[in-house]
Amino acid sequence: MLGVVLAGLLLAAVLAAVVVAVRLTHRDEVLPGTRMAGISLGGATETEARRRLAALEAEDAPLVLTTGRRVVRLRPSAAGHDLDERASARRAMRSGREGRLGGAWTTLKGLFTARDVPVVARIDRARLRDAVAGVAGRLDRPASVGALHVDDATLAVGVRSAPRQGREVDRRRLAKLVRAALRSDRQRVVIHVPIERTPAVSRARVRELAAAAEAYLQRPLRLAGAGAVVELSPRRLARLVELQPVDGGADARLGARAGRTRALAARLAEQVERSPRSARLSAPVRPVVFDPKGDASWRPRPARVRVRAGRAGRKLDQAALARSIDEAIRAGRHTASLGAEPVRARVTTAAARRADRLIGTFTTHYEPGQPRVRNIRRIARAIDGTVIAPGEQFSLNGISGPRTREKGYVPAPFITDGNRIVESVGGGVSQFSTTMYNAAYFAGLRIDTHQPHSLFIDRYPAGRESTLNYPDIDLKWTNDTGVPVLVRASGDPASVTVSLYGDNGGRRVRAESAPREPVPGGDFSVVVTRVMRYPDGRVARQPFTTRYEAEDA
Repeated sequence: MLGVVLAGLLLAAVLAAVVVAVRLTHRDEVLPGTRMAGISLGGATETEARRRLAALEAEDAPLVLTTGRRVVRLRPSAAGHDLDERASARRAMRSGREGRLGGAWTTLKGLFTARDVPVVARIDRARLRDAVAGVAGRLDRPASVGALHVDDATLAVGVRSAPRQGREVDRRRLAKLVRAALRSDRQRVVIHVPIERTPAVSRARVRELAAAAEAYLQRPLRLAGAGAVVELSPRRLARLVELQPVDGGADARLGARAGRTRALAARLAEQVERSPRSARLSAPVRPVVFDPKGDASWRPRPARVRVRAGRAGRKLDQAALARSIDEAIRAGRHTASLGAEPVRARVTTAAARRADRLIGTFTTHYEPGQPRVRNIRRIARAIDGTVIAPGEQFSLNGISGPRTREKGYVPAPFITDGNRIVESVGGGVSQFSTTMYNAAYFAGLRIDTHQPHSLFIDRYPAGRESTLNYPDIDLKWTNDTGVPVLVRASGDPASVTVSLYGDNGGRRVRAESAPREPVPGGDFSVVVTRVMRYPDGRVARQPFTTRYEAEDA
């Protein structure tokens, strides 16, 4: 008995000596038998261990994921794996030096067999989740409801392909398996992807839908909307009908092929759509002469305005049409909405027919034969016939554009900054602007922008005139009535007239001028008030002050 004890003590002493010797030999090295992620680290210094592990991370050897038939490879970095080489090397250095009996048994065991030590790593959950979703996206397969076949000649409907089960990756389970593999010796891990099967519609149900499709194709599909009617023949419908999955493919229904239906909607849009056409108005160019330079009153007068009817346009909502066809096939209906909506004309016939008044007019005079007369008559022709719809703004510069020689304008006197008169192409058009201003003024329309001349010109009403220069000085007014305004403008050798036709709701206008006031260093100033009276008894007073400077010497 004593011999056995002594033998045991001797063995323990020998083993202890071996442990001490191994540790002294590998005092600054990883103990023999230590392995991390399939890499042998025994005998390596901590720095060398870090280098070897860094090489492993740089290699980024992919995990192998399989369904049995398909294989997908997933790189650890893409799955959110981030190896901590420093902490892993330190763990390797500690392995065999800690634990029960101070790790002596682990030290001895390492002399004969390898031991796997887990690496220290972080796994980003969001990246892992995205990586698993990407794998699932490659492996998932929805259940197929099969496909129908339509005979082109007879329109008989049969089954082209049978329904098929689907498959869906269990993402949560797969994420757990990938996470475990990343924390282990992943070089030797093959992950079997957990798959769930999804049911498919029965073949009997598909045959039933084929019979329903054949019955549906016995009649055309009538599409109507916004005054247009289109019929889709059974042969044309046959190219649209398809089986559509319900409940993930567990059931099916008839419907329309999305791509072909969108293409059909685009072709029908070319056939059905049309642009709106505004009503056209015509009226006398110069019904009366109204040309007061001082105080004056005006009220609308009945006028003969002819109207050429316009029409509404039609716009096709192609997405709505595609949905409408699909819904009709699903329900077995043979009527559906064309998805067309009317497009209102800028000037409707109904509104144009209410423009039966001369709401404002004005005439100014000039000496015949001057170059400026040509410019005035040229801009009058450019403006004549303009129709301003309710709510729209009239811009004299916007309609006439720049005055150039190419448009027929010629040099004529023009007032520049500094109150000097110089020659300029288009000079004189301010007289037309003044004439237009007074016509809109007495029509009771809203004057948005106008600028009087800096010098008083006696052929214009003092305080009721408007200069013009492209593009910075403009005359703008808004049609604030509910009826379109027709502009007629004409010039003869001695005068120019602007007449406005519409219906201003019975507004009556009076211009009232205050006495002129001398201006120190200038000419004079004057206040002219536009007094507007409405049929309901309301009165609006709109004063405007104009200051005239003296002409530069």
